[in-house]
Amino acid sequence: ELAPATSAAVARLLPRYLDTDAVGVVEGAVEETTALLEQHFDHIFYTGNGTVGRIVMTAAAKHLTPVTLELGGKSPVFVDRGTDLRAVAGRLASGKFLNAGQTCVAPDYVLTDPETAPA
Repeated sequence: ELAPATSAAVARLLPRYLDTDAVGVVEGAVEETTALLEQHFDHIFYTGNGTVGRIVMTAAAKHLTPVTLELGGKSPVFVDRGTDLRAVAGRLASGKFLNAGQTCVAPDYVLTDPETAPA
């Protein structure tokens, strides 16, 4: 929905490398995911916001399906004066790209003082 090229790549690559009896990709929005949540699963992993997380949890409860919710938030990074900016840049990139950015601790924005911020 928000990253159609990434979604298409995942849909194309997962069946090539993983057991399609164990892992599947469904692309879509509300209609597709609502229908999908009516199915029985061994476990549901969801990454996203709390509103949809509640919907997923409620639907999973009907089948007593275990759920892992990654509901994240906004994770600021504060860069203090005198910090090694090259090291910070590398750590920010690592943190943001870890697990394709799908973690609650992925940095979302940087806070710093005017002297440290680039012009």
